[in-house]
Amino acid sequence: MEEPHSIENHLNPELLKKEIRTAADRTASTKTKNLEDRIRRSCINVLFLILTCHAVFGEIKNGYGNIRATKESLRILRALLFEDVNINPAKRRKIQETIENFENHISYYDLTENLLTQFKSIAPELYAQVDTITDRLGRHVNVHVQFVTAGSTEIQAEGTTYVNQVPNDIDACQSEYGEFTLAVKVWIVPRALQVLAHELGHVRYIVPNFANYLKYFKNHYYDISSSNCVGHNPDDPSGHTATQFAKSYQKNYSKFLKNSIRRLQDPPTLLARIRKESKII
Repeated sequence: MEEPHSIENHLNPELLKKEIRTAADRTASTKTKNLEDRIRRSCINVLFLILTCHAVFGEIKNGYGNIRATKESLRILRALLFEDVNINPAKRRKIQETIENFENHISYYDLTENLLTQFKSIAPELYAQVDTITDRLGRHVNVHVQFVTAGSTEIQAEGTTYVNQVPNDIDACQSEYGEFTLAVKVWIVPRALQVLAHELGHVRYIVPNFANYLKYFKNHYYDISSSNCVGHNPDDPSGHTATQFAKSYQKNYSKFLKNSIRRLQDPPTLLARIRKESKII
């Protein structure tokens, strides 16, 4: 298993000092305009990446997307606070709030990236089954995973899979990420990877059997907002696959612990470490 990686260092002290010294020679209005232009370009890059994220081949993806533009915007805002001591208090607070939001987004991205890597190392066969999944017609489907704050999801369950039907295509699924995608959200709890295995089991059954399972779902679950047991009727085939995936993961995890000298940090501890490192950078 790869060691959890830190947020990329976009604030090399020497490079940052050089940039700040150069910026100090400009007028205040020029600095503001340049900052706005750079942030605007970063936002455009983010939009472009979102619009073009659909891949030819399905795969498990980090649900927080590509964060290069977010990191660049964060670097710019940090530099602005450092170099411009004359920013009025209201604007400074606004910039600090934006910086905090960017730092949180990057931390959750890094946590998700680390945990997906851990899962793949522990249970590569389970990972591969979902990473290459196709629907009944052989079309590849992307599975977007996010690890989120415990209790932050609308449905109060440690793991939730979000999927809907594409209009006029009974075999095609979609989510907030677009057509031929599913979204999986897992709470950041100590057993988060086992919860992920369970949710990926749901995905493994649902995608190739989507049309038939949707009929089953509509006939058996009437109020999904009031129950966290959706997908687990005694005869629910998706629930059976989810249970089997979780059991298989647990067996793989036990073997991993016996054969590995590396100790894994639980997700809440890992997130705290990532946040601490992001403050240093």
